[in-house]
Amino acid sequence: MTKNWFVDWFASDFYQTVYNHRNISDANKLIDLIISKTNLKQKSWVLDAACGFGRHSQIFADKTMNVVGFDLSKTLLLRAKENLIDFNNAFLLRADIRNVCFKNKFDLISNLFTSFGYFESDEENFSFVKNSSKFLRKDGFFVFDYFNQFYLEKNLIPSSEREVNGIRISEKREIKNKRIVKEIFIQNSKTDKFYESVKLYSKDEIIDHFGKFGYKPRFIFGNYDGNNFDEELSERLVIFFTL
Repeated sequence: MTKNWFVDWFASDFYQTVYNHRNISDANKLIDLIISKTNLKQKSWVLDAACGFGRHSQIFADKTMNVVGFDLSKTLLLRAKENLIDFNNAFLLRADIRNVCFKNKFDLISNLFTSFGYFESDEENFSFVKNSSKFLRKDGFFVFDYFNQFYLEKNLIPSSEREVNGIRISEKREIKNKRIVKEIFIQNSKTDKFYESVKLYSKDEIIDHFGKFGYKPRFIFGNYDGNNFDEELSERLVIFFTL
């Protein structure tokens, strides 16, 4: 497995097939939660970091926010462009989250659906957090959506198989070197193999790392319905940070 596994995987035609269960209902719930807690107004400026194929950007744009989405994957950005074609208040660019920077400031910066922890070092993983403090407004929010490490470790499913549109998907999962490592086998006319490897961080570690760059937790939730975070029961870790 290469350390840049995400380059090949996100460029694959199968990525969206594997994650087709990430439904628009969850995305809508999360955006509604964000707007209710941050009091975002129409025409506010939102930065959707690692936007993927633009599900969240599309919802923000539909709610009349000005949205800038960026991602490293050309393949995902092409799909995002299709999703956002009817919006003149949404903008996309290709950038590496480790070194992207902006001159203008945003009312909201979002890093959603575990678009985080892909890199080997803490320095790389939190480099965007460090840089973002320069382009977030003083009264703005950074919303960070990640899995709950404790829940994931206790409820890990080692292997699973399913079929989507006639394509057989087999997934093997393990915790190794404080990372959740997944092998993905796609059986169609032939078998393709891909990897995922995401660094595990606890809630306290996340808060500590954000704190190094001036961020303080304002709200912490355990799901997209806005329920309080419970280390043992919550699948998600959603933290609203302010400077």
